[in-house]
Amino acid sequence: METEKTQNRQSLSEQGDAALSDSAGVDPLLIKSYLLKTDLRLFPLGCAMYFFAIIDRNNVGNAKVAGMATHLGLHGNEFNWIVSAFFFTYIFCEVPSNLVLKRVGPRIWIPFLAVSWSVLVGCLAAAKSYGALVAVRVLMGVFEAGFVPGFIYMTSFWYTKRQLAPRIALFFSAGMFAGIWAGPLAERLQKINGSLMGYQYIFIIEACITVGLAVLIAVFWQNYPETATFLTEKEREAALTMLAADKALSPKAEYSVRQVFKALSDWTVWAYAIIFWAACMGGVTQAIFGPTLIQAMGYTSTRAQILSAVPSACGFASQIISMFLPRVIRSYSVLIMGFSALACAFYAVLACAHGSEVRFAFLCLSSFALSPNMPLVTVWMSSNILGVTKKGVASAVTVMLGGVAGLIGSHIYRDRDSPQFKFGHVFNSVCNGVIFLIALGLHCYFRYENRRRDRDDSSLYARTLTPTEAEELCDERPDHRYTL
Repeated sequence: METEKTQNRQSLSEQGDAALSDSAGVDPLLIKSYLLKTDLRLFPLGCAMYFFAIIDRNNVGNAKVAGMATHLGLHGNEFNWIVSAFFFTYIFCEVPSNLVLKRVGPRIWIPFLAVSWSVLVGCLAAAKSYGALVAVRVLMGVFEAGFVPGFIYMTSFWYTKRQLAPRIALFFSAGMFAGIWAGPLAERLQKINGSLMGYQYIFIIEACITVGLAVLIAVFWQNYPETATFLTEKEREAALTMLAADKALSPKAEYSVRQVFKALSDWTVWAYAIIFWAACMGGVTQAIFGPTLIQAMGYTSTRAQILSAVPSACGFASQIISMFLPRVIRSYSVLIMGFSALACAFYAVLACAHGSEVRFAFLCLSSFALSPNMPLVTVWMSSNILGVTKKGVASAVTVMLGGVAGLIGSHIYRDRDSPQFKFGHVFNSVCNGVIFLIALGLHCYFRYENRRRDRDDSSLYARTLTPTEAEELCDERPDHRYTL
């Protein structure tokens, strides 16, 4: 009996690899072929779209440095409200968007969202007043809200939990990679010698690129492995067997109102969401205010645009590293606690430092430490939440609170705090302390719950459940063990 328990626990912790070995008749070569084909279809375009989604969302920061605020006569905290206007709708539209995606399919829904928000980015170039900028940013939030939770939700149908971890880290690293290029790209675009202001070219050209990517996604993406035309029948059969063994999501599962309420009433969903919120706080503020923070250190606007790539490069490097760390340290909570402790310390030093070189160095270190927690908590949540509808809602709620980070973060780096911006740095330090405490609490709870389920030994009961009954139990099903 004890041996059986150990084997069950191993199959859950090893997830993708063990699911493959435990599935009779699955050829590893077919799985490798399936993964290669799926990766090439989904991730190059998905990462490119996230790259430009981040640029489209945050290019108002580059436009400000390029002269938008002066040209439109913005004053006081009007720019902060322009930034935060995006998030008022962003935080409310993510859950409904994922529910629509389940019905319509990602191949149609995600390109529709991308074309809609990129058209609105182009409209920013035509805005002539503070009110027009706010109105356009509010509408942008409606459409861009669905992309990140939608992509995370969609990949849950294609990959096992363990296969998903490095891929989601790669996806989020595209956002940090956008931070590397946003400043230099904006610096080049603002120098275009034409009939428009330099900042207007930033909006127009970056929006056109996003539209082109949306068209490519509509052509090359497929909704689900069950219907994918680029797979052979043997590859499809092997993949579906592997995914079923891993309890991956199935597009055949019906929408469940009960699971919506389960997700919204599950305290662990909100715990993941708060971690994501706190992690996004540093990422959002560095993406938007990076050039402003660096300019306040004494650099020119052009130099600040270029130097803003360095902290983003540090964050990109750490997210790439986080793709491989779960293979060595098989505990997401431990990784999250380690990175949050470092970020908390680095922001505390940044708040107290005075020399421009020291402040710039710790801005880079802070970006390095805070960046991995976004993909780590996303994969941790996806590994532990079962049920098609519940996982879709949980994914949206998690990213929704990231939108709240944008709403709050838009106001923590205030012009009156220049050049030290101590309030914003202390706020981010506290946020990372919160991440550490919540991750520790989840770790302790999941360890207790796993031991309780081992003692109950309900494996026989679990085998008697019908697929519908198991689906409705979500992560409360007796054979499920939480990933620590």
